[in-house]
Amino acid sequence: MVAWAAVLWSNQRIGDAASDRLLANPRMAEASFQGVLDDYKRAELLDPGTDWRLTRAGALVLRGRQAEAARLTETVLEKEPSNLHAWLVLREATKGRDPRRAAQASAEIRRLDPPVPAP
Repeated sequence: MVAWAAVLWSNQRIGDAASDRLLANPRMAEASFQGVLDDYKRAELLDPGTDWRLTRAGALVLRGRQAEAARLTETVLEKEPSNLHAWLVLREATKGRDPRRAAQASAEIRRLDPPVPAP
């Protein structure tokens, strides 16, 4: 159990450091950005969750790599079709590029997080 916790803690540190670099310099050179993506992938080591994969997909959207982001997000939705965060990322990745899939993502977002009726 301690070893598992240590791995997840290490993954969190790797991913957080990558996010810090990206937030500090969102227009970084492509080689540096690839290093951030590589670190996000490293942060997934032995982690059954999908948070770092979606973080990586979100970073790809921000860099204009929507097709790659959409493909990555689809791998999450195959396993977790009710993942609201994944649908949000997919909507951004497909907006303007695949209107049908973007509309489906919007419908799923409304289903998973319906608006609160006004009093």
